[in-house]
Amino acid sequence: MAPVVAGGAFPVQAKEPTPEHSHRPQAPEGPSEDVPWTQGPGRPEDIPDAAVVLNQRIITRESLDSSVPAALKLKKRIKRFALDNELDHLPLGDIVAVAMDEWLSTWGF
Repeated sequence: MAPVVAGGAFPVQAKEPTPEHSHRPQAPEGPSEDVPWTQGPGRPEDIPDAAVVLNQRIITRESLDSSVPAALKLKKRIKRFALDNELDHLPLGDIVAVAMDEWLSTWGF
């Protein structure tokens, strides 16, 4: 496993894609009414790695408003993660940024 990027407040690892993440899921063949989009040409080259951005001292931010299923108890689990890993502060926005960046990159966007 790659080392954690030093000097940052967010525990993000700068890493090479692992075998399970190195492939992109297959987009459906041709247009479909069930899937209103198709796979893009890949992650844009001008998008930096999430670890690099989140470990910068000053970050310009934008709001991403969403709600999540309460049954997943994500807030409680995030708090438990922070406590178990002795993290004083774990910004929810940074967690969402890493998760969404990974998901979009996996799909080629």
